[in-house]
Amino acid sequence: MARCTTLAYAALATADTLLAATGCDRQRWLTKPLLMPVLMAGRDRPAQRALALGGLGDVALLGSSETAFMAGLGCFLAGHVAWIMALRQRPGPGRGRLRARPVLAAPHLAAFGAVNAYLWKRTGKDRIPVVVYSAALLAMSLTALDSGSPRTAAGGTLFLASDTLLALEKFGGLHLPAHEGLVMATYTSAQALLASYESGA
Repeated sequence: MARCTTLAYAALATADTLLAATGCDRQRWLTKPLLMPVLMAGRDRPAQRALALGGLGDVALLGSSETAFMAGLGCFLAGHVAWIMALRQRPGPGRGRLRARPVLAAPHLAAFGAVNAYLWKRTGKDRIPVVVYSAALLAMSLTALDSGSPRTAAGGTLFLASDTLLALEKFGGLHLPAHEGLVMATYTSAQALLASYESGA
């Protein structure tokens, strides 16, 4: 069952990433809403809550309005808080890694500072929500790093990368080739890695 779920999620994530990279937005209504529900299968309640909030954010961000964007931002903000709670509940032999070696947080803190400084004058009326959201994202990525699990740490880092790409596109005018595909590739990998911590997958 776990293997079937993993394969189904990988197929959906690949399809949605390709659709995003090629600008096939209408077709993504068939793939993106299914990502988190498939990944939720077999997870415990804390992980399912975090993934469900991500799923709501996914659907919201399929819209193009400012209201849809802010709704997605709110869902993912709550999702980061849910991941923090879920990861803190799970014991592991490497827990406390960040507390033992605080210097490991330096790249995350540097990225947080640099991106927010760059976007400060560009976010306008969305400045405070963006800063609050990015603080929650940073806290989640540091919690993942503190878990001592390489997979979980990688998941937190990829989530940070994904949302940074999204913010730089929306507010900073950065448009890389296949930009939305890069966002989805890092995002879907991040959620899978965070979820795999609790299942041992």
